[in-house]
Amino acid sequence: MDSLSSVLLAYNLGHVTKTIPMTNGKSSMAWRVETISRPVLVKTVPSTEQALLEFALTQAIQDVDSHLTPAILCTRAKQPFITMNRQIYQVQRFWEHQSSALTLAAALSCYLKIRKGLDQFEYDWQPQDPQPLQQLWQKQQAKLQQTQPAIYAHLVSQIESLLLLDQAQEAWVHGDLGRWNLLTMTNKQVGIIDFGQARRGPRFLDFAALYHGFMPRQGVALSAYTERFCHLAGISKVDRLIFLATVRLWLVKGLLVAVDKATDAIKVFDQACHQVEQLT
Repeated sequence: MDSLSSVLLAYNLGHVTKTIPMTNGKSSMAWRVETISRPVLVKTVPSTEQALLEFALTQAIQDVDSHLTPAILCTRAKQPFITMNRQIYQVQRFWEHQSSALTLAAALSCYLKIRKGLDQFEYDWQPQDPQPLQQLWQKQQAKLQQTQPAIYAHLVSQIESLLLLDQAQEAWVHGDLGRWNLLTMTNKQVGIIDFGQARRGPRFLDFAALYHGFMPRQGVALSAYTERFCHLAGISKVDRLIFLATVRLWLVKGLLVAVDKATDAIKVFDQACHQVEQLT
């Protein structure tokens, strides 16, 4: 019997009929597993603390609305994870979804409901940001100065304020709210998945990620897009500057991550940063 079949024995799901590997992240692996009762998502989790946090956070969101994110299942022993061969596993409902285009309005509608759960959530333990700006900047600044001196010079002038913003722990956030973690459901609503990077951080961080995810390619349309985004998100004019600063933070971190991966991506992030700066 393989490990996944052994894991699912602890749940009332019946035997496994099919296993499909999913895209694996940096700290976890995931599989879609078909059982005789239903399909589920099985994923590894790096620690018991992380498993308990994700379960508690998902429960808080489910208490607001059960259609926002898939529930994490409990074993027959009422535990939200199981340890097998020194590996921690969680089992989550698998949501069928469509490949149809996501809409900004549907994504923000879902996130604003999730925001209610995040704002009410209280928890004693919190994980650290896996990619803090301080660490990214220390790692990449020399290479960036050598390969992209103009971009480096521009970042140097604003890095201190962005470092302060990145260290804020104002609210619980999803932490990785790119389009890859948005699902268009069969009823056209949007669901949000994977709270593996949830932590306390800048209060507009998730909004910044969504803003970037739907950002128009043409800079001339950015002002109108920003107005519409802030209207749908309920971001007031008073908060507009700190929101746009958080967008720049999100983009700069993306740029620094791209230094080791793709030169083209660096330039795309840099261009987006300049476009957002022109709005302030």
